[in-house]
Amino acid sequence: MVRELRIRVLVNDSAGLEGFLSQHGLSLLVEARSDDSITSVLMDTGPAPEAIAHNVRAMNIDLHKVDAIFLSHGHYDHNGGLLYSLKTIGKAVPVIVHPKAFSPKFVLSPRIKAVGSSVRISEIEANGGIPVLVSNPVRIAEGITTSGEVVRRMGFEKTEGFWTIENERFVEDKLLDDQALILDFEKGLVVLTGCAHSGIVNTVRHAERVTSKHRIHAIIGGFHLSKASEERIAKTVYELSRCNPKLIAPCHCSGTRATCSFVETFGERCKPLHTGDVINL
Repeated sequence: MVRELRIRVLVNDSAGLEGFLSQHGLSLLVEARSDDSITSVLMDTGPAPEAIAHNVRAMNIDLHKVDAIFLSHGHYDHNGGLLYSLKTIGKAVPVIVHPKAFSPKFVLSPRIKAVGSSVRISEIEANGGIPVLVSNPVRIAEGITTSGEVVRRMGFEKTEGFWTIENERFVEDKLLDDQALILDFEKGLVVLTGCAHSGIVNTVRHAERVTSKHRIHAIIGGFHLSKASEERIAKTVYELSRCNPKLIAPCHCSGTRATCSFVETFGERCKPLHTGDVINL
């Protein structure tokens, strides 16, 4: 079980303080203390080396202490700084990611645009990373696990608008590579999401099933609601309110409308995140 937890926002779409570089993307540094050790996990690396490199220096962070890298999914805005991060860490570390994260990925907005990873598995290995390509949960340390593929049961949480190539055919990408990081914190589960393409409610409920625990302390990350309908936002807010988290911290792709709804419902328990922010639990 995690006794103390610190989460630092290395990259996000907006910066809360001067001196930080913001880019469309996400990177979180998670430092979790159990009874006798501290585990450091770098979750996602933003869209490019520039932002994470600048902000790591601005926050006086030593990436050499990172024990593992976890990539929430295969979109460019979450892994563009991966090779920089591996070089800076300077030692062999596991890079935990779903096998489909490196598949071709596209959107039509309004014309075809590639949004997948520019990083190849061979490059990860060449820079000291040890690829851990799995679809099931991975136990990183005591009280820290990845979600594995998220079971999707909420009918209103659709994964739409993404495309890939399978068996020489251009088909919809349901983003099965989407995963979350789950921390068994002493005050309840802490769920960290990159974009929650599986649906943020699906993700939280899945975290409960994976851990067999049903007390949610915090929900943090991108919720992918920037283009969601008002109906989906309302249902999402309602379902998350039933979880009664003590903290909900949207960022990145959560969207202004959804964030305002979270603030209205959760009040001071909702704390939108910015680049450079630090959460201490």
